[in-house]
Amino acid sequence: MPRQVDHVALMDFVHKRRKATGGYGATPRLPATIQDTFQAVAITLVLGQDPPTPQSEPALAEYLARMLAVPWLGIDTTFRLLMTCRICGIAMDAERVRAHLAACLTRDASLTTTYYVSRIAREILGEEPDSRGPGRSLLLPASCAVGDVARFLFVKKMDGQSVAGAGELAGWLQRTQNGDGGFGFFPGTTSFIENCHAGLAGLSLLGARPIELDSARAFIISCQTGRGGFGRSPRAAPFLDASWYGIASLCLLAEMEKRPAGVLPEISNQLSRLILSV
Repeated sequence: MPRQVDHVALMDFVHKRRKATGGYGATPRLPATIQDTFQAVAITLVLGQDPPTPQSEPALAEYLARMLAVPWLGIDTTFRLLMTCRICGIAMDAERVRAHLAACLTRDASLTTTYYVSRIAREILGEEPDSRGPGRSLLLPASCAVGDVARFLFVKKMDGQSVAGAGELAGWLQRTQNGDGGFGFFPGTTSFIENCHAGLAGLSLLGARPIELDSARAFIISCQTGRGGFGRSPRAAPFLDASWYGIASLCLLAEMEKRPAGVLPEISNQLSRLILSV
């Protein structure tokens, strides 16, 4: 019988990284970070648990409120902070968010910044993104990795735009899958679980599948360690980020099997967008 994910052990792994002062850390001894907190909350949500609230987890709510009050860091970290606050029902200053997005786009109009700005504008503010960014003239970098392709496709999907060369992109993503079932940063590179997630997210957004679906699942499950969490590879130490990529990847594979080939995923609900978050 094929190996299955041990959800109980995974949740125990996550809970051991929860801090008394709020938030989650990469290890039981390290302090909480925004990234680890986002990933821990996302894992619990995807595994079917109710989202935490200020009433059910006051220490987490206090941690998030403290993080909202300090100067925000890079746009990717800001996205994870604001998304976690949205999931947990923490109020945010919309004007401050708008000002931060405008400042980020002024400094950097890269694909990555455009992706996060677009998602924050739509999913946090409920507004159309700034016209300088999303979709209108969005281009993939000349040298791109699976994460770039997944972000590019997500913005295109949100903007309701068709993707030129979709078949070629799907073929390129399929070629990033290696003989061990995992995915590399681009064709011919080492398999890591974060690349599995990005590659599967990209394929899903194109209505495509990996060439070896079962071996992809086997690689991902093999990354779960005896401590319950997932590592970047079958021989790596477990962390919350790899655990999130592993669970999200398995959700994407399950959805691919349910959808007819060529049918694009729905991104109308929070959970579906969360699973595609790269």
